[in-house]
Amino acid sequence: MSIESSLHGLIKRLRRGRPQRAAAVAIMVSALLTASVESSPIQEQKDKKKPAAQEPSRRDDGKVPTGKELEKAKKQEEVRAAQAKLSPAEVIAEFSIIAYGGRKQIETARAAIQETGTIRLATDQGDLTGNYLLRSIRKEKSWLDLLRVDLELSSADSQSQSTPPIKYVIGFNGASVWSAQNGQYVSPRAGADIAFRAQLTHEYMALLRYKEDGSKLEVVGPEKVVGVDTNVVELTTPDGEKTRFWLSTKTYRILHCEYELKLAEGQPPTKYRLDYYYTPFSNAVVQNTLLPVRREMKQDGKFVQEVKVTSATYSAKLEPEIFQHLQE
Repeated sequence: MSIESSLHGLIKRLRRGRPQRAAAVAIMVSALLTASVESSPIQEQKDKKKPAAQEPSRRDDGKVPTGKELEKAKKQEEVRAAQAKLSPAEVIAEFSIIAYGGRKQIETARAAIQETGTIRLATDQGDLTGNYLLRSIRKEKSWLDLLRVDLELSSADSQSQSTPPIKYVIGFNGASVWSAQNGQYVSPRAGADIAFRAQLTHEYMALLRYKEDGSKLEVVGPEKVVGVDTNVVELTTPDGEKTRFWLSTKTYRILHCEYELKLAEGQPPTKYRLDYYYTPFSNAVVQNTLLPVRREMKQDGKFVQEVKVTSATYSAKLEPEIFQHLQE
């Protein structure tokens, strides 16, 4: 299959028809922002067997609470929670914030971020693979964050070295979503807009910023996932959007989340699931905060994308103009 035919199919789905699959292609660029360290339940179960001495060194000499440090922090937080009269769900979320580096450190380090890595997308015409660059600037509310993702995609079946990659850009400027294909602006469909912006309100950082956003939390209940004990917490944003998060009861890291999006009128909601992985651990700590270095997304139970973060820079120097138009 040629890259040209894959590009034709990609553009066709983005511009018209098949709103759910098209949104999956748009959300490919969306599932990037935000962080933790302990794979899926299966990976966590495997990590239990590994002695602490074998843990890889941490990038930037970063430090996050582990072991006894986390237990001590939890006891201190329990005292504070009792004084502040936090709900059970808020207590779990506060423990998770500690595990990710602490509220102040997260806010400071992630004021502006840049992530690079690779991406694999499942489409009706075969897999697309390539590189991605994500840039973001934090605002006072999660749904106002500036966000831009640049992709260079090639068909996994292409054997031609001379065929140029597909260059796709999608961005959110704080008010609306815009996109471009191979240097030319194209109008994103309503479904693509919804899917892209979902990462600002449905991914793991939404839980870590629940207080700043004014979101409500509720404990759905404990649940054992592949032998791992988890707390299930449902987050509801001020405008009513809901996301469920599964957190390890041992590490308070987010293992996966689930949410639904209504991409088009007259059609049933599309169900999304994001699994977060945190190995190699040496890449998962950036400026004393945790980052999921691999993320897998499923749409209505089917795999649609995988993102692997190979490099992350926090407190990055970013110009606001890059979120407005195509300039580099």
